[in-house]
Amino acid sequence: MNSDKRIKIVKIILSVIFCIIALYVFYLETFEAKQYEQMAESQHTFQLPLLAERGKIFDCQDRPIVYNQMTASIRILPQYVRPSAIDSVANLLAQYNLKPKNEILHELRTRRSLYWFKKNIDYQVACSLKQKLRKCKFDNSVIVADAIRRIYPFSEILASVTGFVGDEAGLAGIEYRYDSILKGTEGYIVLQKDASGNNFAWSSYPTKKPINGQDIVLTINLDIQDIAYRELANYVNRFKALRGQVIVLNAQDAALLALAEYPDYDPHQPTQFSQELWKAASISDEFEPGSVYKLLICATALESPNRDLLINQKYDVSNGFITISGKKIKDVHNNGILDFPGIFIKSSNIGVSLLSQLVSPKDFFLKQREFGFGMPTGIELPGEAAGYIDKPANLKPLRFANIAFGQGVRVTLLQLAMAYLSIANDGELLKPYLVKEIRNQNKVVMCNKRTVVRRVLSSENAQIIKEILAGVVNQGTGRAAALSGFQVCGKTGTAQKIEPNGTYSATRSVMTFIGFFPKENPKYLIAVMIDEPKISRFAGEVTCPLYRSIAEQIIQLDNPHYKPNANLLTMNQ
Repeated sequence: MNSDKRIKIVKIILSVIFCIIALYVFYLETFEAKQYEQMAESQHTFQLPLLAERGKIFDCQDRPIVYNQMTASIRILPQYVRPSAIDSVANLLAQYNLKPKNEILHELRTRRSLYWFKKNIDYQVACSLKQKLRKCKFDNSVIVADAIRRIYPFSEILASVTGFVGDEAGLAGIEYRYDSILKGTEGYIVLQKDASGNNFAWSSYPTKKPINGQDIVLTINLDIQDIAYRELANYVNRFKALRGQVIVLNAQDAALLALAEYPDYDPHQPTQFSQELWKAASISDEFEPGSVYKLLICATALESPNRDLLINQKYDVSNGFITISGKKIKDVHNNGILDFPGIFIKSSNIGVSLLSQLVSPKDFFLKQREFGFGMPTGIELPGEAAGYIDKPANLKPLRFANIAFGQGVRVTLLQLAMAYLSIANDGELLKPYLVKEIRNQNKVVMCNKRTVVRRVLSSENAQIIKEILAGVVNQGTGRAAALSGFQVCGKTGTAQKIEPNGTYSATRSVMTFIGFFPKENPKYLIAVMIDEPKISRFAGEVTCPLYRSIAEQIIQLDNPHYKPNANLLTMNQ
């Protein structure tokens, strides 16, 4: 092969190589440019997040119930720690009692990439450490970053309402429900990074300012919440119960003044407690209500086509039992012959069972729905349960009788409270609310107010039930809930719990009392529930005194000169 041919072949090969390289460069610049640009940026720049301050939460009187505290966290880049400096870095960190020196040395020698060294350290300690790191030129490998810690000053007293934050996001309660409003928007600043990992501000690099979260004002009254929680804890422990719940509502607009649960958890360290405690059980846990549910058969009868017949006849319960579909229904006490109000005042299971046989199952089903049972109330907390009610086709005589006195349905304490609140509001069902206002930089951007969902009873029939409920407290099962100077309208409930074998327990029960006062122009409604008290059998001995104790202290908040009648409870018992 002559030299000309060889030169030509070499030229062709070089041309092909050049074309391949050119095509590859074109491919990189066209299709891979973004990736390499990002790689270059990551090697030469560092994006430092600028934290947005999470919005605060206040009670109805603008007292802070959740706020923020400046703290700091430490991250370490072990690849930037020179072998000769490992001991010095460990010494410095150990001087601040952040971890034992041996543990620090082990981490620095075994880890290979960025890791969290310590979170939530004291802010003043962090500032001092940051200065020392900068002075020793360790700040390229040990990064001290500002952080914000969420503070819950009332801890378990309000935990079911406030919830808590984890990994910069709300995980329960109001913190979870309104996370997007509270958390704000994080900003950032881009810094220049040199080969040693040192960061420098550069004016041409972009910066984005953080947007702080909005504040939330709740309807909760701290004083009433504290009263409710302390008294509830006292009664749960006194009667050796599993747990308890208390709801206090403003009777005029359905604002939630207190939602107390015991036992509760510490929102600063929620993982130390069962996740069951993280939810607001008053709105998420369903139970069979017992006699407090007799309100529904009473309301259905008053609005039925044969109303006059039902409210004017007598109900003979003197045998102490009746038989429906082969099953006996009993009363605890022999009540003789009762009129319409009397079967509720004396809380006669036989009486309401007889009444249920005279009422349309369809009318009863619809009345339950009107009162809000079988559906959530819409309260601003996560995990609200709907409860359960039977359809009319399932309301056979025995089933209907059982449901009439509160067996066979599932409700939440809030649903019961709202049903009774409709009586206090002359037959209008209101929507409960927990969030009073949302504020953005002290400017109100959302405000809640009294909202009527629908009318569930005529004003006349609501007044009749109000008189009956007053009778329950004056001469019936709720006498231990009476208040000196105020007429209470309310109802007790003692519901047997279901055993694993499907039968009703002879020893385990859920006890409730729900009442409002004063009778005319009611101001407060209080609903209390005690689960499985070991010492007493009846709600009149457990939940009524609890109601009374909470109510008397609330009255004293309004009127410091109010003096409860110490003998009234003894007389009523």
